[in-house]
Amino acid sequence: MKFRTIFFLFNLVIFLSFAFIFLMPLPILGWAYAVGFWSQNWSIALVFVAVLLGLDWYFVAHWRLYGLLEKEDWPGLKNHLERVLAKKGRLGVAESRIYINACLIGQAPSKISELRALYLERKVRFLPHLALSLGLPLVLEGNSDAIEEFFRPYADDKRTGSDRPWIRWALGFGGLLGSRQDESRLELENLLKGKLEPLLELLALYLLDSLRAADVALAAEIDQKKAALARRYKEKEWANHIDKLKESVILVLFMGKLIQDAQTWLKSAASGEEK
Repeated sequence: MKFRTIFFLFNLVIFLSFAFIFLMPLPILGWAYAVGFWSQNWSIALVFVAVLLGLDWYFVAHWRLYGLLEKEDWPGLKNHLERVLAKKGRLGVAESRIYINACLIGQAPSKISELRALYLERKVRFLPHLALSLGLPLVLEGNSDAIEEFFRPYADDKRTGSDRPWIRWALGFGGLLGSRQDESRLELENLLKGKLEPLLELLALYLLDSLRAADVALAAEIDQKKAALARRYKEKEWANHIDKLKESVILVLFMGKLIQDAQTWLKSAASGEEK
């Protein structure tokens, strides 16, 4: 259903509901009672109308945005939000997410980096909510120092929500890229102490496995957790889990090769192979 149709149907349903409630006393109890009812409840009607007008104003103000979303016009969305950004100096959280997605689809990660730099400069308060998405270009570039510098302040920030474990993983990943093995090991081991989504657990173990040669105890722990994870899920369950995560964790969309390599590594546990 088109956005315009939804908008008008919403207003129609609300108006009819409002009319039914306030006009109901008239045919049932008569004019005198209806006038008394209206005089006692006019303030409720005023609040109701104010709320409805507020909602309508919001939708009208974002009419262009929702229209482009409906058409899946990603270049148009990117251009529109860039104009909004130039005018207001920032976007809302939802608008920022849409803009980041539009930049990724349009293969313009440099625009995400520009947005990240702008939000850091202006100390935008909701930046932690977008940290993983804004830092995605750094992970894709494999920029170890930049990954550490940007993500470290959000490693323990609760405002990052469900993205926080993935931010910790990115720090471990960046540490390995920068040959900071001790830091990376500590980050990944601490991450694995918590309850993780299966894919994140797999990726953390896979990275940690590259450090197994330095510690026999670490190698044994990795093998134990690897075997347990391999027994826990079947191939179809893994596929469903990964597809679901692609809808909520933007990083997963761009780690196809790494995920494939990690799954191949995991299968060796079931077949009795040794790394």
